[in-house]
Amino acid sequence: MSNRTKSDREDILSHPSLPVVYSKIRGLAKELAVLGKIDFASKITDLLLLQNHTKHGIGQMQFLNFAFEQTGDWPSVIPRSERSKEVLNELEVPPSGSIDEKRYNDLINQVKLCQRDPALCLTIAVVLCEQSGKADVEDIQQDKRVIKALEQVTDHFHDYIASLIQHRKIWPLLASGVVARQLGVDDAKLFAAAEDIVETVRIRIENGRQKGDHEGRPIKELLEILVKNTKKHAGSLYKESQKDPPKSYLHNPATEQDINDMEQRLKIPPLPADYKEFLLVSNGLEPVYNGLGMTAPLSNTQNVVLSSLPGPVAVPLQLVQDSSGTAQLIREAGYNEWPSATKHIEIGRTYEPAYLLTDPSDVKATIKAYKNALASDEVSDVMKAETTRAIEDLYGSMEAFEKLEWAMMFTVDFDPGWPVGTLRSWLEETVRMSGKPYERSSGNTCLAYACRAG
Repeated sequence: MSNRTKSDREDILSHPSLPVVYSKIRGLAKELAVLGKIDFASKITDLLLLQNHTKHGIGQMQFLNFAFEQTGDWPSVIPRSERSKEVLNELEVPPSGSIDEKRYNDLINQVKLCQRDPALCLTIAVVLCEQSGKADVEDIQQDKRVIKALEQVTDHFHDYIASLIQHRKIWPLLASGVVARQLGVDDAKLFAAAEDIVETVRIRIENGRQKGDHEGRPIKELLEILVKNTKKHAGSLYKESQKDPPKSYLHNPATEQDINDMEQRLKIPPLPADYKEFLLVSNGLEPVYNGLGMTAPLSNTQNVVLSSLPGPVAVPLQLVQDSSGTAQLIREAGYNEWPSATKHIEIGRTYEPAYLLTDPSDVKATIKAYKNALASDEVSDVMKAETTRAIEDLYGSMEAFEKLEWAMMFTVDFDPGWPVGTLRSWLEETVRMSGKPYERSSGNTCLAYACRAG
């Protein structure tokens, strides 16, 4: 099993955020379809939409209907009414602009990657083939214009998957597996990876999130693992930034008096037990590796401040995100009645990204809003189920969520809208992610590249 397949499996099984899990599953289904494994994409779609059956969830997968139309591998969850030519014709978005040789040449000869559109080039090439009397897929594959467009597709394949699936005209080509062959994918490796992905998705959907062995350990042990993984995997990040790693990632421990002084200085309720435990081990934390890059540093007790986020801004406070964002739940429950955040403390920051703890008064008011929404006749059963799953995955259980006092948030550009649970859950997820080697190029994480021959 490749590192990519192992990483995908672990993310799907263990990531605490349903939006992240669903996005990962959708991405794999779309990539497998583009690589010609439409039957596996259908199985994954069936599993996903049986659970994520919101309007947003269905909409995110709708362009794969062109793939299922091509091979007849329709997921059972998609009703027959959605498979008709009429419905698919409405879904199809005709390419804008002229569809001719000049347009093709203008696009195919673009030097800058940002100005290229190889999916549209491929569509134009197929149309031109059909206009010249070529109807057989094998004949179309041999067309020079098609070959050149495919070369651009495979040159930066990971960038073009999302646009490829939207072009109905090219699905006979994609279904043939031509992209996989162009990429040099080993069919046996891809088949094995696809089988494993389907089984992994089934386990997550049927059994819920799997906890890691490290979860529940003392904060000190989690920090020790995190430091060890940072030293192991972050070397190239320091080289890229031309910086030296710190002599120590951990700080000297805070005292109980340090914590009491901070609470009095900020005039806040008693801090959560997990954050206190962290401070008593290390009074702050240098940036550490999180599988993607380096985190923002966590401040010591003297430098923790009340949040400088602009306010009051009537932004609904999200303690969990469902697959379409809490906004859908809020709209169904009543936007004007949803609490907003009024007070945070900032426990860590770089230039823009910051970690916040939201005040218990705001958290309790928002928990009450969630409970009311989950009991409301105005909220659909599908949305209630999605929200309940998201809460249980992020906080462990509905009971733990209802007992929550402080909630941890990640913010960028003054938007305190990305809940990460608690300090402990954030640290546990960072530890899990830190076990992955750093890969600078997103292309190297593409499933197709992991399944290449050789």
